[in-house]
Amino acid sequence: MKQILLITFFLLANFGFVKAQDFDISPNNITLDTLVDLTDEYVSGKMHSDLNNNTGSNAELRWEISQVSGPTDWQVQLCVNNESGGCFSWDVLSNTAETLPVPKPLLIDANDHSLFDIGVRPKSTAGCGTYEIKVTTMTDTSTVLTTGVYTFKFNVDENCEQIVSSTNNFDKSLVKIFPNPTTDYFTITDNSYVESIQIFNIVGKQMAAANFQNGEAINISSFPNGLYLVRMLDEYGDVLKTARLTKR
Repeated sequence: MKQILLITFFLLANFGFVKAQDFDISPNNITLDTLVDLTDEYVSGKMHSDLNNNTGSNAELRWEISQVSGPTDWQVQLCVNNESGGCFSWDVLSNTAETLPVPKPLLIDANDHSLFDIGVRPKSTAGCGTYEIKVTTMTDTSTVLTTGVYTFKFNVDENCEQIVSSTNNFDKSLVKIFPNPTTDYFTITDNSYVESIQIFNIVGKQMAAANFQNGEAINISSFPNGLYLVRMLDEYGDVLKTARLTKR
């Protein structure tokens, strides 16, 4: 009888329950401290992490974002693997949100991981803000398997006081990228501000980063056709402007 009970307990412990330590988010409890152009409604900050399934079984998971602190007009977005929704729309706070047509379980194979990237749009408001993402199973939403913690700091000092950036004296209407659309190269109108550029695809993945010299042509012939965001930075790494670029 004791042997039967021991075998039953072993089976339940290893196969009947999902344990919190079987899942983790890495890196976790991370901070993004950046300067952005707060006049650009599309500008955002993004942090990359992975949600790891350390079990020997496939998992169907639920996630939920909550804002712990920070400006209430900020927008947040989560990106996961494409099979589970890819990048959700801004301010979709769960993959079971009522605003979704149907719930979208986060599917992770045994001993595999999913992209787990969080992005925030400051919407013209400098400040510090922290978000938590809690992960549960789809069937047991009361048991938290793991929690991700992310802090965003936009245009603030160590005391979370807004700082003055060189972007305040920059007339961004005078600086443009051309030709746009393009098939292979683009450049930036003559200026003495832009010292480097970063290029992102529409889901926020950085495609390129390089120093920029006035009049230089940037080759993107190897990029897939589509829409890109070109971020222009000054000598201090402050964001001067973010422009949309179409590659055909």
